[in-house]
Amino acid sequence: MTTILIATLFLASVIGFGLLMNHLRQKGFRTKTSPIQTPAKPKEDPKLVYTKILDTLLKLNLMIRRDRHLSPAITLQVEKIIDDLKAVTPAMLERYPGETLTYEIKKIGNTHLYKTVKEYLDLSLESREQQLDVFTDLIDGLRDVCQRSRIIVEKNETQEFKTMALFLSNKFS
Repeated sequence: MTTILIATLFLASVIGFGLLMNHLRQKGFRTKTSPIQTPAKPKEDPKLVYTKILDTLLKLNLMIRRDRHLSPAITLQVEKIIDDLKAVTPAMLERYPGETLTYEIKKIGNTHLYKTVKEYLDLSLESREQQLDVFTDLIDGLRDVCQRSRIIVEKNETQEFKTMALFLSNKFS
């Protein structure tokens, strides 16, 4: 008996609430709904981004110069990449801030180059000998990307820029 009474009261309250809402809608009462807004991603300051990249490249340069077992040829290759990144990054951040190629160059300067070299330097001397060809190929690939990017920016070749961005996003991402 109590269950029937509770069920009846519950149904009456649901029906009453429905009638009340219908009455309010007919009178023009609407709840204000606003679309969910996601906060806009703050725009990165190109100077701060470039400073962060320079800090990473400086750490990398110090790391390769302190390693007595790294060959001068590899040290030179890494330093060429660092020089290209130092030259190309500010122009790309200024001219092509939201482009894929700019993102990839920032990624190479911030993490990829440093991580690749550090992982190689963390190996034992025996493991370094075994991994030298793979490491050299990676460094050569990064050097080519940086050199091509530098040429693209210097000559302002927009079609080559888009082609290179597609290539990099497929290769490194």
